[in-house]
Amino acid sequence: MKISRIIKHHLIIIVLGVSIASCASIGAVIEGGKDLTTSVIDSTVTTAGNITTAVIDDAGAVVNTVGDSVSNVVETVVENVDKQTDAIQDSDEEESK
Repeated sequence: MKISRIIKHHLIIIVLGVSIASCASIGAVIEGGKDLTTSVIDSTVTTAGNITTAVIDDAGAVVNTVGDSVSNVVETVVENVDKQTDAIQDSDEEESK
């Protein structure tokens, strides 16, 4: 009887030891999973933010380029209209003399 008690106690100690070790392993797996998930989410959000910023910067550059082009066209039209009206005014002044 005494030997069976000793074996029973040893068996209980072994089972508890394995259970404690497996709990630590499961905890490590859970923590690893959390770390992986948060890293993936963080990387995804950062990448999406960088892409969005780049697209906005590019769109802003296109708008600025178009704005500059339109501005140059408007300046050219204003200069030409000014020259033409000056020519008309000069011809009117010559006729009135």
